[in-house]
Amino acid sequence: MIFQLTIKNDEAKKQQYLMHIDENIAELKDQISKVKAQIGKDMDWKKELDDRIKDLETNLKNDVNASMQSKSMLTQSLSEAKYLKDNNIKPMDDFEFNAFLFLERLIIILGQVFLAIGIAVFAADMVSGECTPPTLKLLLTQPVSRGKVIFSKFISVALAAAGLILSIEVIFFLIVGLIYGFGNPAYPVMVGAKYQFDLATFLPNGGHELAMVAGSSSIIPLWKYTVELLLTQGLYIIACTAFIFLVSTLFKSSMVSMGVGTVFIILMTILFNLVGFLKKFAIYVLPCYTDTTAILKGQTATMFNNPNSTFGTSMLVFLGWTVVCYLISHFVFTKKDILI
Repeated sequence: MIFQLTIKNDEAKKQQYLMHIDENIAELKDQISKVKAQIGKDMDWKKELDDRIKDLETNLKNDVNASMQSKSMLTQSLSEAKYLKDNNIKPMDDFEFNAFLFLERLIIILGQVFLAIGIAVFAADMVSGECTPPTLKLLLTQPVSRGKVIFSKFISVALAAAGLILSIEVIFFLIVGLIYGFGNPAYPVMVGAKYQFDLATFLPNGGHELAMVAGSSSIIPLWKYTVELLLTQGLYIIACTAFIFLVSTLFKSSMVSMGVGTVFIILMTILFNLVGFLKKFAIYVLPCYTDTTAILKGQTATMFNNPNSTFGTSMLVFLGWTVVCYLISHFVFTKKDILI
């Protein structure tokens, strides 16, 4: 529960706040009545959209005591509604299903459950697998430097992992689109939201609520959002592959590499999301970026409760993990004695 600082210990303002809540309840009841009246009727979506814009403008104007987050959400909804009207786009139904929505949901589920661990299983034996059986002996007798060998292996496994996963997603996207339809590729998507702490509100623990900055989001069409989402996921896959590639370089056994890589991914995800003093470092931990849709929409700030977490920060984390893990792999592979 959030306590407003402006009404604390002020009876008059408390009464005003309660009246404001009653007004909101009345508005919600009116909206419920409208929805019930629309059931079973073929309403003009343009008229509905105009009514929604008017309601949002009225709420934004009248809700002077609303929190920063509430105002920002109203502003975002209003911008989206006006975009739909200006571009003559029919609003999407709440339960609509199409290929674009399916692909977004698929990417979220894969990222949260399977992706990083799947990469660990797929790439863990890229270097260590050459030790049993000892095929590295053949590679190292060729007139090619160790640096070129390790670099070619990294490029191969990174492109293979990214290409395999992205191609499967695109195939499913096409299949679902042919069966259920692709939807409107010009439909607006809000991306790039910025957040800051709302100093006017307090949480029970004494901290401040993280609220969206009004007007910080921008609108892009659904097709562009989908392309950027796939590219972002591709960078995440390459970064995860670089980490597993490092583990594979450190150990000579494929099974050990796979086990260590999987355990480290699970441990880092759990520790940096649940352990109090480690949470502030989660912004720098690659396995914590499981939802790539949140990266584009700017919602990583709420994931980490850190307004400094933006799209640019996420890209730097991906790039940093990729470069550091590969450089360590390169150094270890070129310097250590390989006795086979």
